[in-house]
Amino acid sequence: MTIRFLFGRRESLYGKSEGYKKSVREYLESYGFSQTVDSSVEGSFEDMIFYNPYIAPGKRFLIEAKAEVVSLKSKKLARELVKYFRLWQAKDRDVKFLLFIQGVKRPKEWESIFSDTNTFEFVQKWCEWYNKRCLKEGEISFDEQDVKEMSDFFADSEVIVGTHLDLQHAVLEKETSSAYSISRIAKNLYDLVDRRRIPVLKKSILVTNILSINVPKNYFMCKSSARTKEEIYADLKGKVIPPFLFTKDKEIMTFSEFDETNPLCKYTIGTVKTFNTRDFQIENSSFCSQLINIHFRRIIWNKGVYRDPKANIYYFPMIDKSSEVREISSYTGQKRWIVKKLVYTEDTEYHRKGDVNFYFHRGVELRTPTYWGNSFVEMIPRRYYTLDGIHWTDGEIRAKIDKKFRKSSYDRSKSRLSLMKFWKYILFESKDFVIPPEKWFTKLKFGDFVKDSVKWIPRVIGRNQTRLWDFKGDALND
Repeated sequence: MTIRFLFGRRESLYGKSEGYKKSVREYLESYGFSQTVDSSVEGSFEDMIFYNPYIAPGKRFLIEAKAEVVSLKSKKLARELVKYFRLWQAKDRDVKFLLFIQGVKRPKEWESIFSDTNTFEFVQKWCEWYNKRCLKEGEISFDEQDVKEMSDFFADSEVIVGTHLDLQHAVLEKETSSAYSISRIAKNLYDLVDRRRIPVLKKSILVTNILSINVPKNYFMCKSSARTKEEIYADLKGKVIPPFLFTKDKEIMTFSEFDETNPLCKYTIGTVKTFNTRDFQIENSSFCSQLINIHFRRIIWNKGVYRDPKANIYYFPMIDKSSEVREISSYTGQKRWIVKKLVYTEDTEYHRKGDVNFYFHRGVELRTPTYWGNSFVEMIPRRYYTLDGIHWTDGEIRAKIDKKFRKSSYDRSKSRLSLMKFWKYILFESKDFVIPPEKWFTKLKFGDFVKDSVKWIPRVIGRNQTRLWDFKGDALND
């Protein structure tokens, strides 16, 4: 009789180990676990690392798989158990250890240690044996506190004993009944998407996040005696200069008439020409949007609203630093907060309890695009954060803060529409100005949200389902 080791003896043992790991992987996946690390790929100490958002969100599961019959007094296994214990100890209990074994010697000893009500005496004896027989040079032995924590580690860990066939059989049984198995979750998600892909056939009104703008009938243009716009600003410092574009041909473009109240008259050369804005919208929509935008921003600024130029987000500043919150009257007549001061709730290495952490602003992203010869305001409510309540903040800092507030349950259709109505009233309907309005302000008139009657309505979106705009920042919690 001849004995043959396919691929060599070491390789065959490796194949047995990987085959057992595969069965362990399928077993865990039937319970909703998802693998992130495999020792055969990443070369990690842990055989595998899994997460399970359904059973323990955020907890890391460290998996060791033994395709053999093992004794609790095996030096190799003991040293591995201690390494896992140190990981468990260092991570402040945010990890859990699972040991899969094909078989165990002296099962009662295993039961005396790996259980919720393990016998401390057995754990203590095992630790004493480890100190005498397994310590390597330079390794610290177990002290009294370690023994107590080792007992907690064993109680928190799980040992699953079963052969490759046992695990496979358990997988088949579980997949037919478990609501958390990956195959069942995938099928449920597919069915959910399939149901939601077709809207309900029922008439409804679709409200968009864009408002129409009635722009001035004409705009004015003239040659300039100034060489740059900076020269104009420097020369007219202290005066109210109407918004204008300065072209590469040294021309001034504005919606403000060149009358005796317009300080730009100082720089006109020749005749001031009048052009039809409608033609401009059709012929050069991008350039026309720039002209509308600089006038639009002036109106917003006079409302007392600041702008982050990089993010293009508008927000109210916290002027009174002694206040905890700043409120403003909404379209409903009720007060609504626009800035909140958030403080440290406990002492830290660098701050004391009560110190200002950051300011939380209601913000709105605004654009003034021109489509099909018509101009609009595109409005997207945003969360915004500053460190001092006034000056705009670096995007990376804001992104770190924003992670704490990303809750899709706050971003429902009604709350988003309410915020859009709030900003529409504050920016375009309210007569409250921090800086007196300029004469040309009345030339820009803002309409209602663009709506359309459709023969369908979207299906209800689950409270925990992430929305597409979550990736840029969703609505604020009231």
